[in-house]
Amino acid sequence: MTFSKLIGQDPLRRTLNRLLKYDRLSHAVLIAGPPGSGKQAWGQALAMTILCTDSASGEACIKCPSCRQFASNNHPEYFVLEPDGAKLKIDQIRSIRNRFHLAGGKKVCLIKQAEVMTAEASSSLLKILEEPPEGLYFILLSEQPRQLFETILSRCQRYYLHPLKQEDIKDLLISNQAMNREKASILARLSRGIPGRAYELAEDETFDRRREEAESLAISLMSGDESAYHLLEKALSLAEREDLSSFLELLCYAFRDGLVMNYCRDDRLLIDPGRPSLHERGLEMPSLEAAICLINHTSYELAATNVNRRLLLEKMLIMMQRRFN
Repeated sequence: MTFSKLIGQDPLRRTLNRLLKYDRLSHAVLIAGPPGSGKQAWGQALAMTILCTDSASGEACIKCPSCRQFASNNHPEYFVLEPDGAKLKIDQIRSIRNRFHLAGGKKVCLIKQAEVMTAEASSSLLKILEEPPEGLYFILLSEQPRQLFETILSRCQRYYLHPLKQEDIKDLLISNQAMNREKASILARLSRGIPGRAYELAEDETFDRRREEAESLAISLMSGDESAYHLLEKALSLAEREDLSSFLELLCYAFRDGLVMNYCRDDRLLIDPGRPSLHERGLEMPSLEAAICLINHTSYELAATNVNRRLLLEKMLIMMQRRFN
């Protein structure tokens, strides 16, 4: 995997190309970002380019013996450390430390989830970073870089992966998952710009069913005909769902598309075009906006507090139907 094959992150790509081209790359690089943001792909591309014997342009050539070894996962100077259980331990650093001091050539050590290093492992790594052997590079990947020792952070060139554009995510899904454009567009919007999340949704066999359930609930609430008893039953059923967070997100997007339909009268959205669209139901914009705010507030309360799930969902459904009435 080379930089040119990776989607998005253009400023990072240009920076790394320039640093590698002019031999200005630090011996320690931190690549940070949320889960699924592509840290490992960027770390591997950087490692491959560092080890490439013909990377004068700042890009791996993919033709030299080093690149071929790397592509076959058989490069003798490329080391990968990942947590042993819940932590990265000092014995893991010690196990490869002596190999760093062997003479000749460049060596790269990629450390996954660097933030879970124990204090002892962090101290051992810091000793290497303070006086690194010639040609040794560390690439640290982290979801929570603030949990790393400040002394380690101070010795790293730090880069943060930003969410990708929806079009980039959609193109990835179409090319890598053989997915039609309509579903790819939906998943791209739900991914929040995180490619790993988009792939996870694409592989979720229950996604289409959950999407239909969210749409049916939205239409049911918009009808305004549900009795209080049925609303309480729905709240209890929702409270027992393990996928409640993602389900509420789908429900929110259903109402959000109602807003978009009112603005642009475009039915190529989340709600099934075969069903009566939201603007055809004569719904007012404030009602749709209120529904979205209620769902977002409920999601926040569920995530940030120890609130009673059933009671909170009862309140959400009753207030939502009241607004539509």
